Amino acid sequence: MKMKHVMALTIALGLAQPALMRADDLFRLTWRGTVYTTDANGNVSAKPVTERDFVQQVAANNGLDPKSLVFVYRPNKRDTAVVVAANGQFVSDVIQMENSYTEVANTAQTKIVRQTFLFDEAHPNALGSAFGTESVKRDSNGNVLSDNFHGTFQYAIPENNAVYSGTFSTGGRVKDTSGGTDTTTTPTSSP
Repeated sequence: MKMKHVMALTIALGLAQPALMRADDLFRLTWRGTVYTTDANGNVSAKPVTERDFVQQVAANNGLDPKSLVFVYRPNKRDTAVVVAANGQFVSDVIQMENSYTEVANTAQTKIVRQTFLFDEAHPNALGSAFGTESVKRDSNGNVLSDNFHGTFQYAIPENNAVYSGTFSTGGRVKDTSGGTDTTTTPTSSP
């Protein structure tokens, strides 16, 4: 009889585990700019690039519907990712900003000015950099209530002979109800 109770308790704790995991703070990220490359005639060409390009690449790499995904900023991790729009479930890292940065902040850490180098999973060295201002509102427990991060970026993907330049800004929250499951699949590099 005791074994039956132990087994039931073990199963209950296992099922409760996702609810106990801390959800990610996720905010939609707009990423708008221009990619410069050399065309077939040897001329420099410019075309627009947006966050949808990241989403399309992650979807293609993982056999997912791009309409079900969204590009987000994760303020506590200082990075960007593609997640499932409906529940915030992590799919893939995109650009990391947490490796090398300098920031100036007020004492409450609610206003931050940051210069950061940009990295991705496909390259060991920094791709470029970003400069931005972040305003964060937190509750009395330190939980993020809102995040407004906006600025500029410039980076290059050398093997694609491509240079990117543009702006970024956060938008509304994407609620993470995934239970903290990390289904990391194929990482993406810049489109």
